[in-house]
Amino acid sequence: QRRVREAVVSTQSTGSLKASSYCIQGMAALVEGRLTDAKRKLRETVVMANKADLNKLTSSAFLLLAHIFVDIGNQTDALEMVKSAHEIANRIPDISLQMWSCKMLEQLYRTDQPEKSGEMRELREKLSAKIEKESEESTSLPEHNLLQWLDSEFPSSCMSMV
Repeated sequence: QRRVREAVVSTQSTGSLKASSYCIQGMAALVEGRLTDAKRKLRETVVMANKADLNKLTSSAFLLLAHIFVDIGNQTDALEMVKSAHEIANRIPDISLQMWSCKMLEQLYRTDQPEKSGEMRELREKLSAKIEKESEESTSLPEHNLLQWLDSEFPSSCMSMV
């Protein structure tokens, strides 16, 4: 079993380096099933990420903490973590974090608040449609032809970009 060694992060390290280090250690502990260590490291991630104004990292740590709380049967704390993550994801905005938090909220609301669960499912479906639409739009751009240019002549449609 491979373990991520806890890096020695000096007191002179930046807040973003410390937050990232704690997050990686927390994820490793989560994967290894060491939930107490994972919670401790991910909470430290939240503290450090907030100090360094790293919204994506804060939101991700909240979502990982929520997974831990779901695993140990603490739905109340899980819901609070996901709500916080969802709020941050909407404020940034980060569509991947929005999708992840919507999916978790949908699942957490399913039993006690089915109407909110449905709202989260609809929102997730809208976000998914937005991602698909943006993907289709980007593949139709002439710049996308550069991705196809590997074993043929340089695409004439890209000549104006050179």
